[in-house]
Order: sequence, then structure tokens, then C-alpha cells
Amino acid sequence: MKKTILTILVIITTIIGISINNLTYAVNSTSGTSHTAGEVISEADSFISKGESDTNTVISKDKLKGLSDTIYNILLVLGIIAAVIIGAILGIRFITAGVEGKAEVKQSLIAYVVGCAIVFGAFTIWKIVVTILQGLE
Repeated sequence: MKKTILTILVIITTIIGISINNLTYAVNSTSGTSHTAGEVISEADSFISKGESDTNTVISKDKLKGLSDTIYNILLVLGIIAAVIIGAILGIRFITAGVEGKAEVKQSLIAYVVGCAIVFGAFTIWKIVVTILQGLE
């Protein structure tokens, strides 16, 4: 048993050692050339320096606020719709179920209430953070 485990560990170590030596971090999809870790880091540094020196691309605060509001509203509506549908399903199951079924629905109701608290709490936190950050301008 010990020899089998030792053999497996030696094989895994050998495979890992071989794969580390031939590690390619990124491949250019257009030319198919591979890059080592040093090349990837130098390309990243040049990307950052280009972004710091380029002042032509400015993010519009109004566009960003509009996008944030749109995403917020869409997700909030989806959350409300999901909460209403699941609540209706649980209500119908509670009305039509017997004694054991009502106990199962009550257990599901706990998860439903916790889920609603998490979802709507997250939306509240999102709105508070956005309002605070807008006040920092």
C-alpha cells in the first residue's frame, strides 16, 4: 500500500515538474506566439504606462451613473418578480398541502425570508454606497 502511494506521488511530482518547465502564460490569438512570465509582466507595465499617459479617454460620470442606475433598476425588478413568484408558489403550496406539507412549506418560508432580506439588503447597500460616492464629488 505504501509503495503504491509513493509511486503515485512520484508520478504526480514528475508530471508537475515537467509541466512547470513548459509553462506558457499567454498566447497571442492572432499570431499564435506564446509569452513567458517576464514578457507578460513587461507588456502589462507598458499597458499601464500607456493608460496613465493617455488623457484622451475620460469616463463620463453621467454615462457611468446612467449605466449604474439602469443595472440597478433591472436587477431590482428581477428581484421583486422572483420574490413575488416564489412567494405565490409557497402560498399556494401552503394552502393546498396537508399537515406535513405545511411543515415543509414553513421550513421553505424561512429560507425565502432570509433570501429576500439578502437580496433587498444588497440593493439597499448598493444604493447607499452610490449615494455616498456621489456626495464625494
